[in-house]
Amino acid sequence: MISESARLARVRDQLAAIAPASWARVHDGNPADAGCFVEALGPMGELSPVLRFDCGATDDEIAFVVEAPDNVRFLLGLVDRAIARLKPKEDRSPRGDPPQPADPKNFAAECAMKCDEPSFRVFLEERHGLDRPLTDERVAQKVRTLLGVTSRAELNDGGQAAERWKALRRDFDAWWRARR
Repeated sequence: MISESARLARVRDQLAAIAPASWARVHDGNPADAGCFVEALGPMGELSPVLRFDCGATDDEIAFVVEAPDNVRFLLGLVDRAIARLKPKEDRSPRGDPPQPADPKNFAAECAMKCDEPSFRVFLEERHGLDRPLTDERVAQKVRTLLGVTSRAELNDGGQAAERWKALRRDFDAWWRARR
């Protein structure tokens, strides 16, 4: 029998393996086949069918499957917050909140990782006019221009550059959710 922590780790690994795990319900254009299928956005921005439903599947069953990756992300977040709250009291702040990391957020590293994501590159192309080919250098230069910095390392200095990064990240997240 697998332990709970091992099963939780396996769930995290499975979700990571299907990243970006953005699924959408798609209807066939064929009126004779009143079925639908689930399409996944791949790591390079490509769309691929991952499963097809029989025409007897209910809307609730289809919705459950289509929303599974988002629901798993949500539930993992709940589990993480619950675990943080269960830490010994001396490890928590006087208000009972989980401790904040001693190191400030590394926005430069976060930005670099985001720039490697194909979906973020497509976002930059569609929303901010990034020209093809979507090369590493073009992506990095577009982000530096948008954020008004000469180096992504400036994002860790705090101030306006970090705030502009957070805003760009929020815009990307909203764009991503709207695509699904």
